[in-house]
Amino acid sequence: MEHCKEIGSVCLSLGSLELGVMGLTPLAWPLAGKDMPGPELGRVSAVEGRSLWLPGTHCCVRGHAVLHPYGGGQGVRSRSSVSPMAASTEFSLLPCGFINAANRYLSAEPFRFQVMATSSVLRPSQIWTLSFTSAQGAGAARPVEGGQPVHLLSSLKRFLAADANGKVTCKQESPNSGCLFLLWQYPDGKVSLQCEATKRYLGGAEDNITCFAQAASEGEKWSLHLALHPTMHVQSPGKQRYLRCDTQTGRVRCDRDLPWGADAIFTLHFDLKEKKYGLRSGAGSMLAADGSLVDGPSAHSLYTLELQGGLVALRDVDGKYLTDRESAVKTFKIDRPGHDELFALEPSPALVSLRTFSSGRYVCCRPGADVYANTMSVGNTELFQLLLNDAKQACFRSFSGAYLATSPSDGMVSCTNQSKQVWFELQYKEQQVTLKAVDGRYVALRPNGQILLLPEGAGKKEKFLLLLVNRPQLILQSEAGFVGRSPGTQRLDGNRPAPDVNTVTLNEDGFYHFRIANKYWSIDKNGLIMVNGDQGSNFTLQFVASGCLAIKAPNNKYLVAEGGGRLWTGTTDVGAATRFHF
Repeated sequence: MEHCKEIGSVCLSLGSLELGVMGLTPLAWPLAGKDMPGPELGRVSAVEGRSLWLPGTHCCVRGHAVLHPYGGGQGVRSRSSVSPMAASTEFSLLPCGFINAANRYLSAEPFRFQVMATSSVLRPSQIWTLSFTSAQGAGAARPVEGGQPVHLLSSLKRFLAADANGKVTCKQESPNSGCLFLLWQYPDGKVSLQCEATKRYLGGAEDNITCFAQAASEGEKWSLHLALHPTMHVQSPGKQRYLRCDTQTGRVRCDRDLPWGADAIFTLHFDLKEKKYGLRSGAGSMLAADGSLVDGPSAHSLYTLELQGGLVALRDVDGKYLTDRESAVKTFKIDRPGHDELFALEPSPALVSLRTFSSGRYVCCRPGADVYANTMSVGNTELFQLLLNDAKQACFRSFSGAYLATSPSDGMVSCTNQSKQVWFELQYKEQQVTLKAVDGRYVALRPNGQILLLPEGAGKKEKFLLLLVNRPQLILQSEAGFVGRSPGTQRLDGNRPAPDVNTVTLNEDGFYHFRIANKYWSIDKNGLIMVNGDQGSNFTLQFVASGCLAIKAPNNKYLVAEGGGRLWTGTTDVGAATRFHF
């Protein structure tokens, strides 16, 4: 198996169906499959002997592919393609739901693998992974004159298929000719699915889903509901730059080499009534068509969605496309979206800072230098991408690409190689954390702020506050659904189809306070999480996987989100706590 140097990469050897995880748990799509909870990768299965499905990740890989923490649109890129715009990328993937004219989602039911449209909410059974199979690949910039060839893979790992009689099934473990559909797009943002073999269109309602219509009427048109975690980075593959919110000018710009910091965070807002999308900044403002940031969704801050491979284009109410061709991102009148109008939606890993509990100073990492905790403010050199491996060991990757690493002496250095010296065990106690290196030494602190390593019992371990800095607006999602208010109550549920956005504040002691609208999280006498507090309650966050965290409540119990909706402090064991994608 070829060695992967990229951080977080996954190598796949198709000859022996081997899967090697180079230290890291890749960032997974939310709503993971039942057989592999959370973002871990494990078993793989062959599709036609060429494609690999990664269970529980909504990711499918063909050929020799590498998963990157940054770059590559939906996280899967061909190694033969340096740029995600390259036409050599074989295909890309997009998890989404399909809503019919009766506002019901296309569903793949476990019983006899039936296909229906009865659900009014997006659950795992309603999520389909669009696999674009055209030679254009991920985000090819050529205009799409006709329908885009796609396969639709259900959460049951079966392919949608139609036969010559119009019967629709979802039981194929590998795609045949009846599984290939053409995705047609319309000016109102709706799409239709035409079976390539029969030239008939998929449509219907309730338990009568067929593929027999010769033309696409309203009954054969569907609205797309992207099933990504709403918190993301937005990249322009044409420019190879990321979007950020310029707080000084109140504009969104596309000029960031890396999505570093809270200003590079965006939330993809889906308006279920209008079937349109909006981009919300980390501060909560919406990007309007004229490039300004406005308070909430409106006709001028909602866009219809167009797909080209795994990339998206957003068109405003006047038919103009959101573009990065000028200094600020705004809409522009063009006939078809090109390089400057296509964007990749990428998962957003955690960025953290390490603050010493004793002195309140931040750990700073500069290339080739010893590591110190001697700054009182946070800049790029005090931020780290936090990534965890399957052993729940963490590494800290800096803005320059270097890692915090142990040295043979008693010091800590920055290094460019991902070796065993970069991994640390996170040992939590309340809101504080100590770092234990793989050789058994603990991270400590000299009086001058220099970081050193001491054997256990040889001195005082330094306690740190591990602070999440790129989630001023926090959306929590578990296997059961999103965390949000139960309708008509002040109670939080853990299985909502749409999220409530939490405003996150951090007090001086390192505790997190969560607020929805003007009320804070609190705990009632039964351990249920309520949103009725006038003051913040002290919660702590513990990172348990890349992109996943556990939440500890003030009563020293961890939050559990049950399938029936109950969100409560249900366990004292972090291993039994719910892993929330954030």
